[in-house]
Amino acid sequence: MVSTVLQTVSLLLLIYFVCFAVYNYAYSVAALSPVRLPTVKPRPGARVAVVVVSFNEREVLADTIAGCERLSYPHKTIIVGDDSKDPATIALLRRLAVERGCVPVEGARYADTDIELWESDGFVVFHRADNVGFKAGNLKTLEKYLRERGFDYMYLLDADWRPQADAVERCLEVIEADATIGYVQTKRMYHHGRADHFQRCLAINEEACYLVDLAGRQRLGHMILFSGCCAMFNLRSLYAVGGFRAGHLTEDIDLSNRFYLAGYRGVYLEGVANVGEVPPNYKAFRRQQERWAIGSARTFKEYLLPVLRSRLDLRTKLSLLRQNAYYTAALGIEASVLWGLLTAVHAGLGKRLEHDLLLSRAGAILVPIMVLALFGGALPLIVATIKKRDWINLLYIPAACWIALSVVHTYSVANIKGFRRVAQPWFVTPKTNRRKSRVRVRAARRIRAVSLVTLVLLAAGYLTVYHLAPGAAARTVITAYAVLWIPSMLIASLKS
Repeated sequence: MVSTVLQTVSLLLLIYFVCFAVYNYAYSVAALSPVRLPTVKPRPGARVAVVVVSFNEREVLADTIAGCERLSYPHKTIIVGDDSKDPATIALLRRLAVERGCVPVEGARYADTDIELWESDGFVVFHRADNVGFKAGNLKTLEKYLRERGFDYMYLLDADWRPQADAVERCLEVIEADATIGYVQTKRMYHHGRADHFQRCLAINEEACYLVDLAGRQRLGHMILFSGCCAMFNLRSLYAVGGFRAGHLTEDIDLSNRFYLAGYRGVYLEGVANVGEVPPNYKAFRRQQERWAIGSARTFKEYLLPVLRSRLDLRTKLSLLRQNAYYTAALGIEASVLWGLLTAVHAGLGKRLEHDLLLSRAGAILVPIMVLALFGGALPLIVATIKKRDWINLLYIPAACWIALSVVHTYSVANIKGFRRVAQPWFVTPKTNRRKSRVRVRAARRIRAVSLVTLVLLAAGYLTVYHLAPGAAARTVITAYAVLWIPSMLIASLKS
C-alpha cells in the first residue's frame, strides 16, 4: 500500500515538473532562431513620457536621468515619479529639476493626492509624500498627469536602468505597427565586475529570462510578460484596461493578464537593451524573490478562472497560465522533497525498494524523463551563454542553479501568503550604482533554520536510499537530486 502511494505521488509530481520543463526546452530551442517583427515608420510628433519610478534610490537617480537624456528621440519628456521620504533624495531631485529649468507648480493634486510638481518642457519631477499603493500606486497617480498632458506613449524604467540611445524609436516602430499591441517589452541586461561572482550568478539567471524565455515566447507566439520596467506602453490601451492597480506587489504580472484578457497583447523586442543592477547580496536577493512570489501567487489565484473562461486561443491561454503559476513550482518541489524523505524512511524500515516507481519496469523510461525535468532549468542558462558568447559563464551555471533553488522555502511561504492575501510591506531592492558598499538586509532566521534541517534530512535520506537501491537507474536519479539540492540547501542555511 505504501509503495503504491509513493509511486502515485512520484508520477503526479513528475507530470507537474514535466509541464514546466517542456516550456523551458521549447523556449530554449526557439530562442536560437531570430525573430523579425513587423515595423512601420512612426508617425511624426508622437509624445513620449520616459517615466523613471523611484523610492529612496539616491545612488542611481542622477545617472539614470543622464542616461534618459541621451535618448535620441526628440519628442520626449523625462518624468521622475518619486515617492521618496529620504531628505537627501528629495533634495537631489529638486536640484536636478532646477538645473533643467523646471519651475514648481503650486497646488498640484492628482488622484486625491497632493503632489510636489516641478515642470519644464523636457523634464518633470512628480513627487508624492508617501509610498501609498507601492510602485503601482505611484504609476496610478501619474496616469492622471499623463492623460492631462496629452502623452501618447510611456517608456517605463525603474530607477537603476539605462536604456540604449534609440530605444524609443525602435519601440515606436513596433508598437504602431498593430493596434492590438498594448506594450513592447525590451531586453534587460545586468552589469557586474569581473570579481563579482555572486552578481554574475544572479545575472546569468535573470538574463536567461530575456535572451531565452521571452525570445522563445516571441518566436512561438506565446504570451509576452511585461516584466516591470524597460517597456513602452500605448497609453490609450493602458487606460482601456484600467491602468495600474495600486497596492499590488507584482503590478507587472497583474497588468499583463488584464492586457491579454482585454484583447491586447505584448511584444518582445530583443534588439533593444537596457542595463541595470542585480541585488548586491544574498539577503537582498531573497527578499526580492519573496516579494515577486507573493505577488505572483495572488495573481495566479485571481486570474486562474478568468483565464480558463476566456476566449484566448489555447496557445496563449496555456502560456499565460504557466506564467501565473511560475512560482507555485516551489510547492511541488516541497512535495517532491517530502516524497524523497518518505522514500528514505520507507527504505530505512527495511521495505524492498524494487516496488518503487524508479525501479519498476517503467523506470527505464521514467528515469531519463525525471533527469531531463530536473535539469530543465539549466538549458536556458546554457543557451543564454551561447547567445551572449560570454563563455566563462559556463563555469558559473552550477552555482547559478544552486542559488536559484536555494530560495525554495522562501517561495513556498510566499505562495501561502499570496494565496491568503496577507498584507506585506514594499521591499526596495538596494541599489549601489556599482559602488562597493556594505548593504544591510535583515536575515531570515526561520528560513535559515528550516533550510538547515532540510539539508540534514536530505543528506541522510539520500545516503540511505543510495545505499539500499539495487539498480543503477535509481542511483542516477538519487545522485542527480543530491548534486542539485544539497548545495542549494547549504547556501540557504548559511546565507538567508
